[in-house]
Amino acid sequence: MTKRTGNAKGSILINTKEYIITSHGKSAWRKILNNLHDSDTKVLESEIITTEWYPAPLLNRLLNTYDILHGKGDFLSVVPIAEYIANKDLGPMIESLVNLKKPSIILKSAPSLWNRYFDSGLMELELLDAEKNFSVLYLDEIADENRASGVAVCNFVVPEWFKTGLTMSGANSAEIVHTECRYKNPKPCRFEVWWE
Repeated sequence: MTKRTGNAKGSILINTKEYIITSHGKSAWRKILNNLHDSDTKVLESEIITTEWYPAPLLNRLLNTYDILHGKGDFLSVVPIAEYIANKDLGPMIESLVNLKKPSIILKSAPSLWNRYFDSGLMELELLDAEKNFSVLYLDEIADENRASGVAVCNFVVPEWFKTGLTMSGANSAEIVHTECRYKNPKPCRFEVWWE
């Protein structure tokens, strides 16, 4: 694995900001910025470009600060943000591409979907059993909040993003369980996925 700092697409930062302002108001966004380091605030106050790369640790610090101020310290507060991002980004794509309207296609696309948002780590589809509506995904990335996507991303953002994507692509319901976490042991993150 690489030693460099990974990056996240600007669209994640833009949509996170949009969600926070829409849900909590501009004063909540300002309070978050006031609780971040000046260098983070400078980037987040600049004109963020959807397709440009920004340091993944910036996203981690943004989500961590949001959770401290608007959550309970368990990162469950980021679940609606992930759902919002999935709806904003996947919605138009799924509507325009008829072949994405199948849950199995969303799962087969997992590696390229990950790379759409992060330039470090590797998302892999290990198993896809369309008859049993079951799949296993792996995320192999370093466990370092200062160099790659953080705990909130692997524990809450990835599962909610795929859950939303699966239901948007035709599943009636979906469940994603994070059975292994790179932040708890040296193995890659492992996600078991079921859908109806």
